[in-house]
Amino acid sequence: MFVRTTRNKSGHTYLKIVRSVRESGKVRQEILLSLGRLDVLMATGQIDALVAALGRFATQQNLINLAKDVSIDKVYHLGSAHVIRRLMERTRLIDCLNAIAAEHERLELPFSELMLAMICSRVIDPCSKKRLKEEWLKKIYPGVLRIGEVPLTQLYRTLDLLYAHREDVENLLFDRSGERDLFNQTLDVVFYDTTTLRFESTEVEDAGLRQFGYSKERRTDCTQVVFGLLIDRDGIPVGYRLFPGNTYDGRSVPAILEKFKEKFQIGRIIFVADRGMLSADNLKSLRDAAVPFIIGMRLWSVAEDHQKDFYNLKKYRGLSPGLKIREMVWKEDRLILTWSQERSERDAKAREDILDKIQGKLKTHPDPKKFVTNQAYRQFLKGLDEGTPRIDHEAIAESRKRDGFFGVLTNVPKTELNEANIVTRYKELWKIEDAFGEMKGPLETRPMFHWTNKRIEAHVLVCVLAYYLEAIITRTFRRKEAGLTAMEFFRGLNEVHAIPIQVKHNTVWIRNELPATAAKGYQLLQIKPPDRVLQIKENTSEVPVVVPQN
Repeated sequence: MFVRTTRNKSGHTYLKIVRSVRESGKVRQEILLSLGRLDVLMATGQIDALVAALGRFATQQNLINLAKDVSIDKVYHLGSAHVIRRLMERTRLIDCLNAIAAEHERLELPFSELMLAMICSRVIDPCSKKRLKEEWLKKIYPGVLRIGEVPLTQLYRTLDLLYAHREDVENLLFDRSGERDLFNQTLDVVFYDTTTLRFESTEVEDAGLRQFGYSKERRTDCTQVVFGLLIDRDGIPVGYRLFPGNTYDGRSVPAILEKFKEKFQIGRIIFVADRGMLSADNLKSLRDAAVPFIIGMRLWSVAEDHQKDFYNLKKYRGLSPGLKIREMVWKEDRLILTWSQERSERDAKAREDILDKIQGKLKTHPDPKKFVTNQAYRQFLKGLDEGTPRIDHEAIAESRKRDGFFGVLTNVPKTELNEANIVTRYKELWKIEDAFGEMKGPLETRPMFHWTNKRIEAHVLVCVLAYYLEAIITRTFRRKEAGLTAMEFFRGLNEVHAIPIQVKHNTVWIRNELPATAAKGYQLLQIKPPDRVLQIKENTSEVPVVVPQN
């Protein structure tokens, strides 16, 4: 059975379905159906309709024919890049970047697209700018990332331009996409802490950021910078600052306060920080700036008479099973003391772990006089100066008295926050630890491979922006009690690809099926996923740049 065309005297072509039959040893063609004039059938679309109708009954042949004409060479990242673009549009970050580019009339640089590429790379596959240019940009669906081949110098120029306009971008972080009025800003609580970001380098830059210092990663073999971060109660960054790598944590507080008090005209915040930030100078800076504070306090650093009073559980009241609390006046501020069974057990376990390590070192280390530098170890030893280190049992007994106790110093009036609420606010510092964990872990802010201050600053800002978008996702998921984390969502998105299929003379770009986590995240964020068919394009030498329809 086949299709035959015939032409009449008027020149019109007709379409007929015929079959070959054998009669008396001869083959002849028998007309089964005359479909009509070919030009009419094509103009009215009846041929396509007929083929579609018959196709339902020819699955095997369709597959065979399709297999002959289809070619799939590779797949491209789609999901994460698509969501990041939508979030950059929603938060007005794209508008901010476009406005920066517009200030430079002669700028021959796709600034916002290259920024999108660098932010996407932190989420999908963190890499150097060199590998970003040579490999990574070629793996993104061109309908999301609207750039083709770019020289490495353009990526570096993008960083330089970002550095020059970093304050404009920081303003956007604080404004949080218009959620705050920049002329009447109010924040409930901000959490502050510092961490260190290392370089794979031992080269120190004179008067620069890259210095040796106390490493929170225990990497004394690398130079570093100190990274101070401020986040709000939702865990979203409101600002940050980089300090030279040899900066003591506590000395960063006046600088960060000055920057944000003057720059953003903050009307009312409560500054929350851990006990490493507690010093007379920092308290003075906070009071001078009229900023209320909640800061952890090292109880064992005060006089022994006060410590005996601190550790007297008879003066505490029960707050809940296994938790006691007490408030007292400490100089001009409120001191909130707590004791918990859980912390007591944790402190005891930590001490036993340290003592086990000390015992092992005492038995095996060839130079016992120098074998310990960590203060946590030194507190349980005596005889170090004489070269005969041994366990200090009195120090162990004193340490046991402190198990479970913790102190928080504040100048927030009791009429605003009672002692239980003060402790609750302080405990929310875990959010900034989470932020550091994400930035140093999945986003791989470090190790850094830039050497000049402006490139270091710009690289960190790219990573802050990536975390900013992640934190917005996290806030949405938590508010909706979704049971889904941002990184789980991104892992699902990283399995969403754009697939170019070569079908005869066309390229059909399709999206694969959404994993469950990706589909759920799209729904929670109220972002429409890319269509299953992204675009159909006749094969030419041009690179397709059609944006997914949504």
